[in-house]
Amino acid sequence: MGRHLPPADAPAGRVHRLCNQALWPAGDFIAGGRNLVLIALWPFIAAVRGWKQLRLRGATFHRLTGISQRRQFADMVRLAVHHRVPPIYYYRYELHRPEQQKRAADYLWRYQTKEIAYRLLYPTETDTFVPAPLKDKLGLARYCEMHGLRHVPTLAVFEDGRRVDGGERLPPDDLFLKPVVGKGGGGAERWHRINHGRYRNTKGQEVDGTALVARIEELSRKEPYLVQPALTNHAALSNLSAGALCTARIVTLRSETGWYEATNAAFRMPSSATSAVDNFHAGGVASAVDIRTGALGPASDLGTERSRWHEQHPFTHAPVAGRQLPMWREVIELVQNAHRAFNDYVLIGWDVAFLDDGPALVEGNRGPDIDILQRTSRGPIGNDRFGELLAYNLERRWPLL
Repeated sequence: MGRHLPPADAPAGRVHRLCNQALWPAGDFIAGGRNLVLIALWPFIAAVRGWKQLRLRGATFHRLTGISQRRQFADMVRLAVHHRVPPIYYYRYELHRPEQQKRAADYLWRYQTKEIAYRLLYPTETDTFVPAPLKDKLGLARYCEMHGLRHVPTLAVFEDGRRVDGGERLPPDDLFLKPVVGKGGGGAERWHRINHGRYRNTKGQEVDGTALVARIEELSRKEPYLVQPALTNHAALSNLSAGALCTARIVTLRSETGWYEATNAAFRMPSSATSAVDNFHAGGVASAVDIRTGALGPASDLGTERSRWHEQHPFTHAPVAGRQLPMWREVIELVQNAHRAFNDYVLIGWDVAFLDDGPALVEGNRGPDIDILQRTSRGPIGNDRFGELLAYNLERRWPLL
């Protein structure tokens, strides 16, 4: 399992090493024994996982590419054993392609970033120190307001079946509902204001204002909910949405100078008129964004068995590849200034909306997923600026690893 890894001094190699050392500390005999067991069992684990992926996607992938299911399975097991590649990424990152396989060791994996590296870099809360709020959407909005950062406003808050913040009535506007603590767009709803004080959601359900309040109250019995205005995309981007708001996911990291650098970005677009969100993991499509210019690449879904790429939006048929995002310089300045305000964190993934009157922060994520970045860029980011700064900050925070 340890062969064909990137050079130890390359950023990807440094991240791999640091994550391994954090997972299995030197001198920890229990962890060391577990490591040996996992190394011995890994080929069998990889084979089982590869077989599951093959049963889900192999036949369709064979029809699209002509690659036999036997070769797909062999590739998944070989990449897992030689490069520690979880088999699901054989399809997601198009590792059937020889040029992608050559760079397999330079990819960073979800278990390394979200489960190890990010956790090592999270600020530690103590009795005398509480980091700036990111996970709590309501706290984030209030913190942005305190620091003069343009963000999506909160109109009302519901908790335990009742309204705890906001006016007595819902405003006569399009509305967006989402859990205070949530991820991936789960639980979000978009309601359009129509005639006679009624609202219609993206699935065609129609209610009056009283019934909508009752629905939000019911949702909030399980978890707190926010009510926000349902924003409209910048006019230059209006034909890239099937209805919901498009956003850019932009990752910023603390640099060697102490400033905050935007390293990667992807632009997310809903691919169905029934979707309330643009989230990549909720069935949307996304394009890589040139971090210097704001130009878009081709769009794709998460990449299962189909691995389809679109020069045009799959629903609206508007051009995507080569499209220039508006106000890109202002967007980068916004996320850099936002990271300065939330400077307890080394790394943040920002969701930014492009509105006619300027960009606005939607959310900040302390553990941003890198699947969207590596999938849309069609290549690894382990040796790019993201990997460089991730390795640098890990080594700076944990010099003994």
